Amino acid sequence: MEALGTNTKHGPCCICTKKNKICTRNCEFAAYFPNEVKSDYEAACELFGTPNIIRMMKLAPHEQKHLLASSILKEGGAWTDDNIRGGFGVIQKLMWEIKLHKAYLSKLRMKISEEKNN
Repeated sequence: MEALGTNTKHGPCCICTKKNKICTRNCEFAAYFPNEVKSDYEAACELFGTPNIIRMMKLAPHEQKHLLASSILKEGGAWTDDNIRGGFGVIQKLMWEIKLHKAYLSKLRMKISEEKNN
């Protein structure tokens, strides 16, 4: 997730919107939860709750806040897409796709080696 800065011309950040606060120029969450990710934030908010998101962000070291914010948004989206398995389901699906591609690649390599031998 790329920081959009603390410029509020795009609207207040998601946390300020949720808490009905005025989002100032020096809002500590505007760079991590800009108004453009509102739908992703809503999903994450249902999963974690705004107070827990604020607490996690305040406890995280400054250099890891972008990773944490991205992780929070992705996890919320994963639970919206698959409300039974969530992020684990996404990982399972990706691992299954990797296995399928490896099997396909293996078959292609076998065919190539057979053609070289002929």
